[in-house]
Amino acid sequence: MAQRIEYQTQFAVIGGGLAGICAALAAARMGIDTVLVNNRPTLGGNSSSEVRVWTRGAVGAGNLFAEEMGLLGCLKLENLYKNPEANPVFWDEILLDAVLGQEHLTLFLNTDVTELSMEAGRVLAVSGAQQQTERRLSFKADIFLDATGDGTLGALAGVPWEQGEGGTMGNSILFFTRREDHPVRFVPPDYAYGMEEIERLVGNGGRIVSEQMTGSDCWWFEFGGAQNTIDDAQQIGIELKRLVMGVWNYIKNSGKFDADCATLEWLGSLPGKRESRRMRTDYMPTARDILEGRRYDDSAFYGGWYIDSHPAGGMRDTEKEHCEQIPVPIYPLPLRSLYHSGVTNLLFAGRNIGVEREVFFSSRVMNTCALSGQAAGTLAAFCIRHGRSPGAERRASIGDIQRHLQREDMLIPGAVQEDPADLAAVAQVNASSFHTGGAGPFAGTLALNREAFAVFPALPGQETRFFVESSGAAVLTAGVYSAMLPNRLQPGQERSRCTWEVEAGCQALTWTVPADFPAAFCMLVWPPQPAVRLYLSRPLRTGFLCGWTDSPRFGEPALCYTRLQPGLYTPDHVREGPNRPWGGINQWRTAPEDKTPWLELRWPKPVRPRELRLYLDPELSMELPSSRGSHWQESHKFAPRTAMPEQLLWDFEILLQREDGGWESVKRIRDNHQRMVSIPLPGKPVEAVLLQRFNSSVM
Repeated sequence: MAQRIEYQTQFAVIGGGLAGICAALAAARMGIDTVLVNNRPTLGGNSSSEVRVWTRGAVGAGNLFAEEMGLLGCLKLENLYKNPEANPVFWDEILLDAVLGQEHLTLFLNTDVTELSMEAGRVLAVSGAQQQTERRLSFKADIFLDATGDGTLGALAGVPWEQGEGGTMGNSILFFTRREDHPVRFVPPDYAYGMEEIERLVGNGGRIVSEQMTGSDCWWFEFGGAQNTIDDAQQIGIELKRLVMGVWNYIKNSGKFDADCATLEWLGSLPGKRESRRMRTDYMPTARDILEGRRYDDSAFYGGWYIDSHPAGGMRDTEKEHCEQIPVPIYPLPLRSLYHSGVTNLLFAGRNIGVEREVFFSSRVMNTCALSGQAAGTLAAFCIRHGRSPGAERRASIGDIQRHLQREDMLIPGAVQEDPADLAAVAQVNASSFHTGGAGPFAGTLALNREAFAVFPALPGQETRFFVESSGAAVLTAGVYSAMLPNRLQPGQERSRCTWEVEAGCQALTWTVPADFPAAFCMLVWPPQPAVRLYLSRPLRTGFLCGWTDSPRFGEPALCYTRLQPGLYTPDHVREGPNRPWGGINQWRTAPEDKTPWLELRWPKPVRPRELRLYLDPELSMELPSSRGSHWQESHKFAPRTAMPEQLLWDFEILLQREDGGWESVKRIRDNHQRMVSIPLPGKPVEAVLLQRFNSSVM
């Protein structure tokens, strides 16, 4: 007989994907008693080892300096440090470790919530069965979060919702492959589709089959959009297995592939779902909003993946491309997309948030889902502290909520970053050195035989110089664009065009930033010019990037201002402006020759700092996926990270200067691998805080 157990908590998060995890962690770190309830044995949703879709977001769609940070960034950097091969099994453990180690957070796995009770427009409790324990669990809470992906709680609570017209995007099952040193036989199951059927399906709309395909290469094994992805989940899963086994049989036994020694290492039994319900929330951003860069007074997180739509017929739709991807600049999303005021204690996070469908094609990816979770968990904590509904809390506390999110390393595009509690803003900042902004020594060239770009911070009225080599006389032209954060595929607002007449050999070219150019990044985009190569410099400077527009691999252009610009990297950046590139570099960087760097914050009279937060540089133009296969197709436009970023601060010490003038060491950190480092301080009166490196790590 099933045991019935009731739990009382402040915040109940239903759904253990990245949105639910980040929401639960965000609230628990604010001291809110939280439960995280997942209907499966592993955390991570589609990124888990059960499904193995890799996490992607703004950088994967061409946005530069845009990798998602916050709590998700902490998890991704932890994964890179402990799991540089990006094994999806170890990603599970990164997530589980973070949840189990968090105070105020209790985890319930294998618990499928299917019932909800309400009274006077409020959710009273949710309940469901926990597999293997013969228990029926009930959760009462002040605030609930629906991070189920399917909007299960919202639908049970009567919140209106939408689905795609004429079908949705389908589900996918992935497989991982490996190559043995001997032939491996494959006999397909009887239920698998035959080779004639597979031959009819593959190749249409870019559906590429290869003996090397593995992991997320298989994303287009897609089916179910013409069905109901909730009601018909079992039928969709079986149909996908028929398709996938038929494809593998085709690879192994058609004689068209070098696959004798290939075998399946892993085959998903649980389809990854792309689309089901989207909830109707107090505001639902539109495609026009994101394409025009609309700002909201309650902006709280951002997206930046393509508007990426798939035909409802999936693999069986032989008339359409497998997907259409329209690049977009990063765009803010508001708190109002996370709740419907008709239910006063229910929030949403993940792919079921309230957005119009064209926005959903972009916001559904896991990096954006995770950011929505952190925003929702933070809003929930504020609601619980003040006893308000989400709508009332947003109206009363939006500035405080945004400041908290920014302190937690969340980028909110366009939101003013002013924090009256930030003591650094009123400190005098001294440093051992700073980078002058000049380019380093030459380090190779970039052929301009494909469309290419160079990005750098725009200084209106300043002359820039860069170097090219040409095999003969040529005319080099470029479009000039501005953006707060540039995108190599969608470069921003076109400002002008410029032309240079190039002679044979190596030469310097100049271009002056117009005096009316906005405070933003400048991007030069060159159409193909096979005769010309652009000189690169040894990478030293955040904010300077170049490459081909269709490639995720970047270099640093040997481009600089004809007059040195020390303001690019002065230590004053640690006390003003955003904590990451946005409209400029916003970073203190030491001189390359400085082997013992230090930074000091000093106040005219003693202060009582309670915490020091460092926001370091993990190279925000490189992706940090949860996992990856041993091979990936070129169409993914993906460049792997295989080691921690060199510029990250690894080993350092924090010292406080007391009122008597003496220095006291409060923390020595070795082997740091995080971007955001939070260091509690004793809260005693101090004259200054000193950060210094104590070994040869790069600052």
